[in-house]
Amino acid sequence: MKTFEHEWILEAFVEHRTFFTKRMFGGLAAYLFERQMLLLVEPTKSGRWNWHGVLVCTDYEHHASIQAEFPALMPHEVLRKWLFIDSTHEDFESTMEAVAKHVANNDPRFGVLPKSPKPRRRKHIGVRRLMHRRLGSRT
Repeated sequence: MKTFEHEWILEAFVEHRTFFTKRMFGGLAAYLFERQMLLLVEPTKSGRWNWHGVLVCTDYEHHASIQAEFPALMPHEVLRKWLFIDSTHEDFESTMEAVAKHVANNDPRFGVLPKSPKPRRRKHIGVRRLMHRRLGSRT
């Protein structure tokens, strides 16, 4: 499995019982307290994404307060609902260390609840077809 350059950010969560990671958009999503908190992203081999840094998962309503505390975080150019810091930013390490502490302390401004999977649609069989199948099986 691919490792990501900035997995050190996740060290603050590793011992927590609710922590897990999952692949997403070619990156590595970090979950804690049943919320998606961060997404580590690096350019994809296909060139589809050229992002290199961390997406901080949050709702629009928290952008202002988070950005006041962490001015290096900006809305992502594509995924505008989340904040982003490029790995080349001069405050990348200090910002992500501080953000990781807030996330580990369950700061409610951070994280989004993952969408539950859509229920599978059952194949619709018309009443006539169903009756035909039932009657046909008796002969």
